[in-house]
Amino acid sequence: MKVKPEGIGGWLLVYTIALAIQLVHGIGLTIGATIIYSDPSLASLHTFIPLWALLFYVITNLIAACYAIVLFILMFKHRHSAIGNNIAFNILTISFLVSWHVLGAKSNVGTVIDVLPGVIGLCYFLVSKRVRNTFTVGIR
Repeated sequence: MKVKPEGIGGWLLVYTIALAIQLVHGIGLTIGATIIYSDPSLASLHTFIPLWALLFYVITNLIAACYAIVLFILMFKHRHSAIGNNIAFNILTISFLVSWHVLGAKSNVGTVIDVLPGVIGLCYFLVSKRVRNTFTVGIR
């Protein structure tokens, strides 16, 4: 009898760790952006960015951070809704990154590099047997 991959292990563990790193990274960037906005000379800048741009960046990062925390709760409780929410989260973060690029806050190369983890996470949650086995136990 072949054992089905199940539980937060393998690539799902790697994904979970990457999500935690992304959460910490996003919070750090949000704090950094707020500090630089208050004193642009800290980053050798001479002009301020518009307040609306900072607010959009901070709000979208906070939305992503709060959603990531919800994902951890759903994943560690092995909820079926973790699958759909992780798919939605990855689409949302990709959308945020593209919107930052459209607003001129990210370069072409930076956008492509930053979008890759979201695309990989999205594909993983769409096709992984471990994800299906872990989050659909008892739902048959």
